[in-house]
Parts: sequence; structure tokens; C-alpha cells
Amino acid sequence: MAVEAVIGSPFTFQVMFLDSSNLPVVVVDPRITIYQFSGAGAKQILVANVPLVPVFPAEPGRYVYVYTIPIAFQDGTTIYGEMTGTDPAPGGILLWVQEVVTAIAATRSGAGYTGLTARFI
Repeated sequence: MAVEAVIGSPFTFQVMFLDSSNLPVVVVDPRITIYQFSGAGAKQILVANVPLVPVFPAEPGRYVYVYTIPIAFQDGTTIYGEMTGTDPAPGGILLWVQEVVTAIAATRSGAGYTGLTARFI
């Protein structure tokens, strides 16, 4: 299920990296790539492989990246955030998480808020 983000407003991509025991992992080199697909199906990179930032106050394994949804997007545009990091354990593997976001128009019913949004992570 995609979360919604208002066109022209900032949206915070968030990730919590977990190990095989569901414990938080402070990963090596956490990064995000944000992209969408054109009407013809071509992948269009919006943000390429930039560092994720640890949350504040610090919480092990949780990282964020704030992205402003372009005003040129149409209501219903789908964007994807791929977040990666490497487990620092010996022989650590690349951890990968994808978040799907639907850009909605600010005029959509209930979308005109500027306050906090609750979502499960």
C-alpha cells in the first residue's frame, strides 16, 4: 500500500534497518534513490544514490530523507524510494527497503493539512 504525499510539500522517506532477529542495525553507507516511471515505462531517476540521514534524536537503525514533491507532478503520480545500507557484521549483506508514495493534489479532500501525519513504520 502506498502512502500519500501532497504535491509541492516535503515528504519524509523513513527506514528502519533490522537484522534477521528483528533488531535495529546501524548500517554502513545508508543511501536512497528516488524514481518514477514515465507513461512509456521508462525509469526516471529523481534523486540518485544520496546519503540517508540518521533521525534526531538518534535511534539505532533509523534513517530519513526529506524530498519535496515537485509541483509539476499530477495527482496520482507514483514515486518510489529505494533505501539501502550494508550490515556491518562480518560478511554483512546489503539491506534493501522500498517505499511507494502516491503524490496527491493539495485540493484533494483532506489533503490541505500542514500538520503531522501518523503512519505505521
